[in-house]
Amino acid sequence: MIMRRTFTLLAAATVAAALAVPAAAEDYPSERLTYTIAFGPGGGNDRMSRTVVDVLRQYDLYGNDIVVENREGGSGAVGFSYVSRKAGDPYRLTSTSGNFIGTPLVADTDWTYADFTPIGLLASDAMLLVVRSDSDFSDVDTFVDAANAGRVTIAGSGSAGPERVTAALFAKAAGIEFEYVPIGSGGELVTALTSGSVDAVVANPSEVAGQLEAGTLTALAFSDSARSTNNPDVPTFKELGYDFSFSLPRGVVMPNDLDPAVQEWWIATLKKVVETSEWQEYLVKNGMSGNPIWGDEFASYLEETSEQYRATLVEIGAITD
Repeated sequence: MIMRRTFTLLAAATVAAALAVPAAAEDYPSERLTYTIAFGPGGGNDRMSRTVVDVLRQYDLYGNDIVVENREGGSGAVGFSYVSRKAGDPYRLTSTSGNFIGTPLVADTDWTYADFTPIGLLASDAMLLVVRSDSDFSDVDTFVDAANAGRVTIAGSGSAGPERVTAALFAKAAGIEFEYVPIGSGGELVTALTSGSVDAVVANPSEVAGQLEAGTLTALAFSDSARSTNNPDVPTFKELGYDFSFSLPRGVVMPNDLDPAVQEWWIATLKKVVETSEWQEYLVKNGMSGNPIWGDEFASYLEETSEQYRATLVEIGAITD
């Protein structure tokens, strides 16, 4: 009698354990996916997220419905907080961008990059050092020589954004000093450079693509660790002997505490997404580099980028240590 009761309890425990296993490996995906965009419609994060979803739908890569929702506010704080609080839910995705790293460094958020499961870095949002084509700066070395000989000015969007971080890292690697000029938008940045108000700008490739193509501006160097797939003739700073790289993540993450099989499923699926012509067209249109990395390598990238970003903001006085 005692033995029969023991078997009954064991059977019940086995069933309970089976029910506790997350819906993952064999029947995944079996439910609707919610893709949260932590910014408003029309911006860079929104365009990337909707491109990913469009490809998933077009190629039938996700065997269920997908709902896309915008939860903007607080430079990504609202949307990323919402997704981070869905720990264990395998049907939540969101896209990263510069604010995924920067916002927790300058604001009191209840999340950081460490509160998410890394899936993949799909594209790099790196910066170009750009000068006027009719200037005296034929390459980075001549710009450094001019900085050593006198005062040079470099402009970028915002006072503590990735443009200023890139400029500060370049100055440190080159051993030069410069005056940083914060400017509002990409259009204003181009105007400041073409009018001669500043000597150079640090800009997202999409902000200067037209002028580079027209030949009025020249890109001297690229801040990523590898050359841009859209500007392959522009060397990286590292190639030129300036030992730093800096880019911001256009990637995909999920909440923490997931079955590892779910993470692997999405890595395999997004590898198919980045191979499509639609994704390649997105990269070209938005001036991004496609050098994808996945899983643990993406996690290491997020950790290193966050630390580099934080250290630079401390150094320039934008935040305290």
